[in-house]
Amino acid sequence: MSTVPALPKAESVTRDGQPDGFVPDRFFRPEVLQGGMTRLVVSVPVDELEKVHTALVAALEPPLKVLYVQLTDRQRGVQLPKPIQRVAVEVPRDRVMKALSDYRRLMYHDGRHQLWIRGNAGEQIVLEEVGQVYVYPDDFTFRDTLLANGVPEGDGTELGARDYVRVTFDARCDDEEASFIQEFHLIPWAG
Repeated sequence: MSTVPALPKAESVTRDGQPDGFVPDRFFRPEVLQGGMTRLVVSVPVDELEKVHTALVAALEPPLKVLYVQLTDRQRGVQLPKPIQRVAVEVPRDRVMKALSDYRRLMYHDGRHQLWIRGNAGEQIVLEEVGQVYVYPDDFTFRDTLLANGVPEGDGTELGARDYVRVTFDARCDDEEASFIQEFHLIPWAG
């Protein structure tokens, strides 16, 4: 394994692309979406993303569904005109947790994708390409998990709200992405 440190999944930059030193605030806040669906918006500094995300996934009711949404083809250097969605169903929670650890560079340090993980009761955790996390629905289980991991309810500025955000595309993740897709037998899904 390479000794080169992992990059952030995304970072706030100035208009000319230089890092501006912004660190996302640590908080969660509830939102009610059109139609009455509820969710939690979760913001944490980049060095806490893996810990908080895996804790939330561990709270999902198994078996799980995994949706990997590829937004960018890093090898060709293009943003895909239509994201490629691949899905696996009936996945044991321990297998998902192991994959989050085994493929941590891809999951938490590369922005070519979104990862949606859904529990058996329809609850889901969405990890966006910029490191923003959304939790559906707003439920005490998830609130308790966030509080136990040092994420308070409140408000602040999340990375996705910044004017300029640079997403990381790490060539070292190309093989990880291919292995993850193959290992989980992720099949194309039209949505």
